[in-house]
Amino acid sequence: MKVGIIGLGAIAPLHIRALLSCGQEIVALCDCDGEKCKALNAEFGLNALEYTDYKEMLQTADLDSVHICTPHYLHAEMTCAALARDINVLCEKPLAISFEQLTELEQAVQASKAQLGVCFQNRYNASVLYIKEFFKDKPITAASANLNWCRDEDYYAQGAWRGTKLYEGGGVMINQAIHALDVLQWLCGMPKTVLAHISNNSLQGIIDVEDTAYGLFTLENGGNFVISATNAAKHCFPIFSMFHAGEDTVELSADNIIVNGKFVTRSDGLPIFGKEEWGVGHVHLIHAYYECLQKGEKFPIDFYEGEKAVRLILNMYRSNGKEIPITRSR
Repeated sequence: MKVGIIGLGAIAPLHIRALLSCGQEIVALCDCDGEKCKALNAEFGLNALEYTDYKEMLQTADLDSVHICTPHYLHAEMTCAALARDINVLCEKPLAISFEQLTELEQAVQASKAQLGVCFQNRYNASVLYIKEFFKDKPITAASANLNWCRDEDYYAQGAWRGTKLYEGGGVMINQAIHALDVLQWLCGMPKTVLAHISNNSLQGIIDVEDTAYGLFTLENGGNFVISATNAAKHCFPIFSMFHAGEDTVELSADNIIVNGKFVTRSDGLPIFGKEEWGVGHVHLIHAYYECLQKGEKFPIDFYEGEKAVRLILNMYRSNGKEIPITRSR
């Protein structure tokens, strides 16, 4: 298939490598900084058309699909523009940064012949798939995820859009912890209420979004899950998650699994999964996306799956310390 990429920042090379590994043809590159197009064309030997205007690329390039790897606030706008031309889209997270954008995206999806896929690549990690299978007949009644990472002033200085409510849509929740939250809801089910607190503890005067967040979500089965996330740590620790149903408790640290107190291991006693390199999930997801397109099948992480974590986060931001129902609008 003929693919275009919009936005050539840090994540774009990962998309390029995954696309090339599954035999897709990258025919167009777009970034407001034209030098990035030249650099990636040369680095990967692509010979792709180069654009600084994404609308021109969508209008003039021969495209089967586009990958959207731009700052958060542009995701919905660009996705809607591509879908309006019946061009398939694979969008980086978050799919949107407001309820209004989610509504616009749903309308665009319903009006288009093309498919929208969302990059929640952790669903393709071997460890997460193991847990999904382990609990397939056991409704999870308690779960938690803890993210303790370091994102300092230098990180936010990398781009003017970072750390701003207007352009990033939020802080640690919508940028870093969104993947952990997506895994929680994918394994536990969509919750019915949330009580959340957000704060900026370490970067006051530098960012206008949260560096720390806590959310308590109640489930339809009477259970709950909790997420705690902060960018205020001085070191990035592995994300640690726990899941409980009946007599079973499963712990996930990085990509290592502990079931009822014992590591899931190979016959030689070593962990089955181990720590995977960043990007392995992307490779699996992108391969699966194009396999679905080529077979004419529905990609499982579509708009309705991709919007769930965004909706949970937007409701966290609405909560302000009070328990509220999970809604699809303000």
